[in-house]
Amino acid sequence: MALDPGKIFDHRFSERSGTFPARDAILYALCCGAGQGGDLRFVHEDGLAVLPSFGQNLCFDDSWMEPSGIELAKVVHGGLDLRMHRPLTPGAALTVRPRIAGLTDKGEGRPALILHQTDVLAGEELQFTSLSNLFVMGGGGFGGSQGDAFEMIRAPERAPDRTSEIATRPDSPLLFRLLGDRNPLHVRPEVAQAAGFAGPIMHGANTFGLVCHALLTLFCDGDPARLTRFAARFSGPLYPGEHLAVSWWLAEGSVQFAARSVERDSPILDGGLAETR
Repeated sequence: MALDPGKIFDHRFSERSGTFPARDAILYALCCGAGQGGDLRFVHEDGLAVLPSFGQNLCFDDSWMEPSGIELAKVVHGGLDLRMHRPLTPGAALTVRPRIAGLTDKGEGRPALILHQTDVLAGEELQFTSLSNLFVMGGGGFGGSQGDAFEMIRAPERAPDRTSEIATRPDSPLLFRLLGDRNPLHVRPEVAQAAGFAGPIMHGANTFGLVCHALLTLFCDGDPARLTRFAARFSGPLYPGEHLAVSWWLAEGSVQFAARSVERDSPILDGGLAETR
């Protein structure tokens, strides 16, 4: 069924205020591969640094979808574009402001794309912005696009400058769900199989964070303040315990990337872009 643009754009989002504990940032970092090799900067409360992609966890909220006429079962996360204006600090008083930034009509019987933007502020200073691209299967045909669209980034048509491999934990979804996204698709085999998967799949935001941590380690000396943007599209599922093969293309002030499953030689992330300083 086609979406109702008026119902979506007219939805009144609730502004949220609060803090996040160091524990949540540490759990997120552990799910994203931090703490190995004796590097404690993201996993110990003394002088704790926060992985930049953790900001997406502060933005997660799907409670607005049903009141906007969107069936959760038809929503597929298509990509994330995160903008880091200042490093996040545990215990800081934050305000989270979500809104609908755009709606793209792909045609009758085809998906509709929703661009969901969330700003995270400390006082009136912008700390973090999330642009989340959501596919609503069968939601197109409502009569035209409105607002902004998710930026589609193409990987260079040449061999990568560097490659690396990332291992994932077989139990990662069991841990990552404790951060808020408890969709049974990630832990219950029968739910995942009914959705067309061989078994439970990794949370897309977890896969995204694994690559973010790897990029920081390889190209930013582990310093989260050097990463100002991190974006990619989700092109396929990753299964817990699989390995990611990541291709990196280097340029002045940026790194582009794409990732595939080693075991299945299947695309997982594409159109990846990190902007650094």
